[in-house]
Amino acid sequence: MVKVMHGSDEMIKTSKKIIDELKSLLREHYGDPGYATVVGEGVSGDITRRIDLMAEEYAVDAFSKSGLNIWVVSEEKGLYRLRENPDYIVLLDPLDGSLNYVSQIPFASISMTLYTVNRSGPPPLIHEAIYGVVADVFNNIQIEYIDSKIMYDNKVYEKRVSINRRQHRIVSAYFNRVEEFSIIRDIVINQGEGFKLRIMGSASIESTLASLGLIDYFISLTGRLRNTDVALAIVAAVKLGSSILVEPSLNSIRVDKVEIVRRLVIGPSNDSIINEIRRKWFAS
Repeated sequence: MVKVMHGSDEMIKTSKKIIDELKSLLREHYGDPGYATVVGEGVSGDITRRIDLMAEEYAVDAFSKSGLNIWVVSEEKGLYRLRENPDYIVLLDPLDGSLNYVSQIPFASISMTLYTVNRSGPPPLIHEAIYGVVADVFNNIQIEYIDSKIMYDNKVYEKRVSINRRQHRIVSAYFNRVEEFSIIRDIVINQGEGFKLRIMGSASIESTLASLGLIDYFISLTGRLRNTDVALAIVAAVKLGSSILVEPSLNSIRVDKVEIVRRLVIGPSNDSIINEIRRKWFAS
Protein backbone atom coordinates (compact mmCIF):
# COMPACT_ATOMS: atom_id res chain seq x y z
CA MET A 1 0.00 0.00 0.00
CA VAL A 2 1.31 3.48 -0.88
CA LYS A 3 2.01 5.62 2.15
CA VAL A 4 0.56 9.14 1.99
CA MET A 5 2.86 11.46 3.93
CA HIS A 6 1.89 14.34 6.16
CA GLY A 7 2.01 17.45 4.02
CA SER A 8 0.82 15.72 0.86
CA ASP A 9 -2.33 17.88 0.87
CA GLU A 10 -0.16 20.95 0.31
CA MET A 11 1.77 19.15 -2.42
CA ILE A 12 -1.47 18.19 -4.20
CA LYS A 13 -2.82 21.72 -3.84
CA THR A 14 0.38 23.09 -5.39
CA SER A 15 0.22 20.55 -8.24
CA LYS A 16 -3.36 21.54 -9.08
CA LYS A 17 -2.43 25.22 -9.10
CA ILE A 18 0.47 24.61 -11.47
CA ILE A 19 -1.76 22.56 -13.79
CA ASP A 20 -4.20 25.49 -14.02
CA GLU A 21 -1.37 27.94 -14.67
CA LEU A 22 0.10 25.72 -17.38
CA LYS A 23 -3.27 25.51 -19.13
CA SER A 24 -3.54 29.30 -19.13
CA LEU A 25 0.02 29.67 -20.41
CA LEU A 26 -0.47 27.15 -23.22
CA ARG A 27 -3.76 28.71 -24.29
CA GLU A 28 -2.15 32.15 -24.32
CA HIS A 29 0.57 31.09 -26.78
CA TYR A 30 -1.59 28.78 -28.93
CA GLY A 31 -1.26 29.72 -32.59
CA ASP A 32 2.00 31.67 -32.15
CA PRO A 33 4.37 30.23 -34.80
CA GLY A 34 7.43 31.28 -32.82
CA TYR A 35 6.73 28.57 -30.26
CA ALA A 36 6.80 25.84 -32.91
CA THR A 37 10.56 26.29 -33.41
CA VAL A 38 12.62 23.14 -32.78
CA VAL A 39 15.29 23.98 -30.19
CA GLY A 40 16.91 20.57 -29.62
CA GLU A 41 16.18 17.08 -28.32
CA GLY A 42 14.78 15.84 -25.04
CA VAL A 43 16.55 13.30 -22.87
CA SER A 44 14.79 10.41 -24.65
CA GLY A 45 15.68 11.67 -28.14
CA ASP A 46 12.40 13.24 -29.24
CA ILE A 47 12.54 16.74 -30.69
CA THR A 48 12.02 19.65 -28.31
CA ARG A 49 10.03 22.64 -29.48
CA ARG A 50 10.21 26.04 -27.87
CA ILE A 51 6.73 25.57 -26.38
CA ASP A 52 7.78 22.24 -24.78
CA LEU A 53 10.76 23.81 -23.08
CA MET A 54 8.90 26.93 -21.98
CA ALA A 55 6.11 24.87 -20.38
CA GLU A 56 8.59 22.59 -18.62
CA GLU A 57 10.69 25.45 -17.28
CA TYR A 58 7.57 27.27 -16.08
CA ALA A 59 6.35 24.24 -14.13
CA VAL A 60 9.77 23.45 -12.65
CA ASP A 61 10.24 27.07 -11.57
CA ALA A 62 6.81 27.07 -9.94
CA PHE A 63 7.60 23.89 -8.00
CA SER A 64 10.97 25.33 -6.97
CA LYS A 65 9.34 28.50 -5.62
CA SER A 66 6.76 26.47 -3.68
CA GLY A 67 9.34 25.62 -1.03
CA LEU A 68 8.29 21.97 -1.08
CA ASN A 69 10.92 19.27 -0.85
CA ILE A 70 10.65 17.69 -4.31
CA TRP A 71 12.33 16.44 -7.44
CA VAL A 72 10.71 16.92 -10.84
CA VAL A 73 11.20 14.45 -13.70
CA SER A 74 10.12 15.88 -17.04
CA GLU A 75 10.28 15.16 -20.77
CA GLU A 76 12.88 17.58 -22.03
CA LYS A 77 15.70 17.82 -19.47
CA GLY A 78 14.94 14.84 -17.27
CA LEU A 79 15.58 15.05 -13.53
CA TYR A 80 15.51 18.39 -11.72
CA ARG A 81 16.90 17.98 -8.19
CA LEU A 82 15.18 20.93 -6.55
CA ARG A 83 16.24 19.76 -3.07
CA GLU A 84 18.94 17.40 -1.85
CA ASN A 85 16.69 14.78 -0.24
CA PRO A 86 13.15 14.87 -1.65
CA ASP A 87 9.93 13.92 0.07
CA TYR A 88 8.17 13.77 -3.32
CA ILE A 89 8.86 13.08 -6.97
CA VAL A 90 6.70 14.68 -9.66
CA LEU A 91 6.52 12.88 -13.00
CA LEU A 92 5.60 15.57 -15.52
CA ASP A 93 4.72 15.99 -19.17
CA PRO A 94 3.69 19.65 -19.43
CA LEU A 95 2.55 19.30 -23.06
CA ASP A 96 1.66 15.89 -24.45
CA GLY A 97 0.63 16.41 -28.05
CA SER A 98 2.93 19.27 -28.95
CA LEU A 99 2.75 18.43 -32.67
CA ASN A 100 -1.02 18.89 -32.48
CA TYR A 101 -0.49 22.09 -30.53
CA VAL A 102 1.91 23.74 -32.98
CA SER A 103 -0.22 22.51 -35.91
CA GLN A 104 -3.23 24.28 -34.35
CA ILE A 105 -5.05 21.01 -33.78
CA PRO A 106 -6.76 21.58 -30.40
CA PHE A 107 -6.04 18.22 -28.78
CA ALA A 108 -3.21 18.17 -26.25
CA SER A 109 -2.85 17.50 -22.55
CA ILE A 110 -0.84 18.07 -19.40
CA SER A 111 0.15 15.00 -17.40
CA MET A 112 1.36 15.14 -13.80
CA THR A 113 1.73 12.29 -11.31
CA LEU A 114 2.96 12.56 -7.72
CA TYR A 115 4.91 10.03 -5.64
CA THR A 116 6.15 9.93 -2.07
CA VAL A 117 9.79 9.00 -1.45
CA ASN A 118 10.97 6.52 1.16
CA ARG A 119 14.51 7.74 1.77
CA SER A 120 15.59 4.42 3.24
CA GLY A 121 14.17 2.37 0.37
CA PRO A 122 14.24 2.15 -3.42
CA PRO A 123 12.65 4.81 -5.65
CA PRO A 124 8.89 4.57 -6.19
CA LEU A 125 7.52 2.49 -9.05
CA ILE A 126 5.21 3.92 -11.68
CA HIS A 127 1.98 2.45 -10.28
CA GLU A 128 2.63 3.67 -6.72
CA ALA A 129 1.36 7.24 -7.13
CA ILE A 130 -0.53 9.18 -4.45
CA TYR A 131 -1.98 11.70 -6.90
CA GLY A 132 -2.24 12.15 -10.65
CA VAL A 133 -4.02 14.18 -13.29
CA VAL A 134 -4.29 14.29 -17.07
CA ALA A 135 -5.86 17.59 -18.10
CA ASP A 136 -6.97 18.63 -21.57
CA VAL A 137 -5.30 21.93 -22.44
CA PHE A 138 -8.26 23.38 -24.32
CA ASN A 139 -11.22 22.66 -22.03
CA ASN A 140 -12.02 21.70 -18.45
CA ILE A 141 -11.96 17.95 -19.01
CA GLN A 142 -9.54 16.05 -16.80
CA ILE A 143 -8.99 12.62 -15.31
CA GLU A 144 -7.76 12.69 -11.73
CA TYR A 145 -6.48 10.17 -9.20
CA ILE A 146 -7.05 11.56 -5.72
CA ASP A 147 -7.80 10.02 -2.31
CA SER A 148 -7.30 6.59 -3.94
CA LYS A 149 -10.20 7.30 -6.34
CA ILE A 150 -10.31 7.75 -10.11
CA MET A 151 -12.41 10.78 -11.09
CA TYR A 152 -13.60 11.78 -14.56
CA ASP A 153 -16.39 14.16 -15.56
CA ASN A 154 -17.51 14.53 -11.91
CA LYS A 155 -17.90 10.77 -11.60
CA VAL A 156 -16.00 8.28 -9.46
CA TYR A 157 -14.88 5.18 -11.35
CA GLU A 158 -14.66 2.10 -9.13
CA LYS A 159 -14.05 -0.37 -11.95
CA ARG A 160 -13.47 -0.33 -15.68
CA VAL A 161 -16.70 0.35 -17.55
CA SER A 162 -18.00 -1.90 -20.32
CA ILE A 163 -19.78 -0.16 -23.19
CA ASN A 164 -21.83 -1.98 -25.83
CA ARG A 165 -20.64 -0.47 -29.11
CA ARG A 166 -22.64 -2.76 -31.43
CA GLN A 167 -19.63 -4.81 -32.55
CA HIS A 168 -17.37 -1.82 -33.16
CA ARG A 169 -14.56 -1.58 -30.63
CA ILE A 170 -12.67 1.71 -30.36
CA VAL A 171 -8.94 1.12 -30.76
CA SER A 172 -6.22 3.73 -30.23
CA ALA A 173 -3.07 2.24 -31.77
CA TYR A 174 0.44 3.58 -32.33
CA PHE A 175 2.89 1.53 -34.35
CA ASN A 176 6.03 1.88 -36.47
CA ARG A 177 5.17 -0.43 -39.36
CA VAL A 178 2.00 -1.03 -41.35
CA GLU A 179 2.51 -4.75 -40.78
CA GLU A 180 1.97 -4.24 -37.05
CA PHE A 181 -1.36 -2.57 -37.69
CA SER A 182 -2.34 -5.42 -40.04
CA ILE A 183 -1.67 -7.90 -37.26
CA ILE A 184 -3.77 -5.88 -34.80
CA ARG A 185 -6.60 -5.66 -37.34
CA ASP A 186 -6.52 -9.41 -37.96
CA ILE A 187 -6.50 -10.20 -34.24
CA VAL A 188 -9.60 -8.07 -33.65
CA ILE A 189 -11.48 -9.33 -36.72
CA ASN A 190 -10.61 -12.97 -35.99
CA GLN A 191 -12.29 -12.60 -32.61
CA GLY A 192 -15.51 -11.64 -34.39
CA GLU A 193 -15.22 -7.94 -33.66
CA GLY A 194 -15.27 -4.86 -35.85
CA PHE A 195 -13.34 -1.80 -34.79
CA LYS A 196 -12.93 1.93 -35.24
CA LEU A 197 -9.36 3.23 -35.23
CA ARG A 198 -8.76 6.47 -33.35
CA ILE A 199 -5.27 8.01 -33.23
CA MET A 200 -5.57 11.44 -31.65
CA GLY A 201 -1.99 12.38 -30.86
CA SER A 202 -2.03 12.65 -27.06
CA ALA A 203 -1.16 9.30 -25.54
CA SER A 204 -1.70 10.55 -21.98
CA ILE A 205 -5.42 11.07 -22.58
CA GLU A 206 -5.96 8.10 -24.87
CA SER A 207 -4.25 5.55 -22.63
CA THR A 208 -6.04 6.81 -19.51
CA LEU A 209 -9.44 6.70 -21.23
CA ALA A 210 -8.64 3.09 -22.13
CA SER A 211 -7.96 2.36 -18.46
CA LEU A 212 -11.45 3.67 -17.68
CA GLY A 213 -13.01 1.65 -20.54
CA LEU A 214 -14.13 4.66 -22.59
CA ILE A 215 -11.65 3.56 -25.26
CA ASP A 216 -11.67 -0.23 -25.63
CA TYR A 217 -7.98 -0.74 -26.39
CA PHE A 218 -4.89 1.42 -26.23
CA ILE A 219 -1.95 -0.15 -28.06
CA SER A 220 1.52 1.37 -28.38
CA LEU A 221 4.29 -0.64 -30.04
CA THR A 222 6.51 2.28 -31.01
CA GLY A 223 9.20 2.09 -28.34
CA ARG A 224 8.85 5.85 -27.84
CA LEU A 225 6.37 6.20 -24.99
CA ARG A 226 7.81 7.49 -21.74
CA ASN A 227 6.81 6.98 -18.13
CA THR A 228 5.89 10.68 -18.06
CA ASP A 229 3.26 10.04 -20.76
CA VAL A 230 1.42 7.09 -19.27
CA ALA A 231 1.89 7.11 -15.50
CA LEU A 232 -1.73 7.95 -14.70
CA ALA A 233 -3.01 5.43 -17.26
CA ILE A 234 -1.01 2.70 -15.54
CA VAL A 235 -2.19 3.79 -12.08
CA ALA A 236 -5.81 3.80 -13.29
CA ALA A 237 -5.50 0.44 -15.06
CA VAL A 238 -4.19 -1.20 -11.90
CA LYS A 239 -6.80 0.50 -9.71
CA LEU A 240 -9.79 -0.31 -11.95
CA GLY A 241 -8.84 -3.85 -12.95
CA SER A 242 -8.10 -3.24 -16.62
CA SER A 243 -5.75 -5.61 -18.40
CA ILE A 244 -2.32 -4.10 -18.81
CA LEU A 245 0.57 -5.46 -20.86
CA VAL A 246 3.74 -3.43 -20.45
CA GLU A 247 7.40 -3.72 -21.36
CA PRO A 248 9.41 -3.33 -19.20
CA SER A 249 7.37 -4.80 -16.36
CA LEU A 250 5.50 -2.69 -13.82
CA ASN A 251 7.97 -3.67 -11.13
CA SER A 252 10.90 -2.21 -13.05
CA ILE A 253 9.57 1.17 -14.26
CA ARG A 254 10.95 3.78 -11.88
CA VAL A 255 9.97 7.42 -11.60
CA ASP A 256 13.26 9.07 -10.58
CA LYS A 257 14.27 9.42 -14.23
CA VAL A 258 12.67 9.46 -17.68
CA GLU A 259 12.20 5.85 -18.75
CA ILE A 260 11.08 4.45 -22.09
CA VAL A 261 7.98 2.26 -22.09
CA ARG A 262 8.73 0.11 -25.12
CA ARG A 263 5.27 -1.43 -25.41
CA LEU A 264 1.99 -0.77 -23.66
CA VAL A 265 -1.45 -2.31 -24.16
CA ILE A 266 -4.49 -1.51 -22.00
CA GLY A 267 -7.88 -3.13 -22.43
CA PRO A 268 -10.62 -5.23 -20.82
CA SER A 269 -9.81 -7.95 -18.30
CA ASN A 270 -10.19 -11.62 -19.25
CA ASP A 271 -10.28 -10.64 -22.89
CA SER A 272 -9.48 -12.82 -25.92
CA ILE A 273 -8.04 -9.93 -27.94
CA ILE A 274 -5.69 -9.01 -25.09
CA ASN A 275 -4.64 -12.66 -24.86
CA GLU A 276 -3.79 -12.76 -28.57
CA ILE A 277 -1.79 -9.55 -28.32
CA ARG A 278 0.06 -11.00 -25.32
CA ARG A 279 0.99 -14.10 -27.31
CA LYS A 280 2.18 -12.03 -30.26
CA TRP A 281 4.25 -9.32 -28.56
CA PHE A 282 4.64 -10.18 -24.87
CA ALA A 283 5.19 -13.95 -24.89
CA SER A 284 8.80 -13.73 -23.70
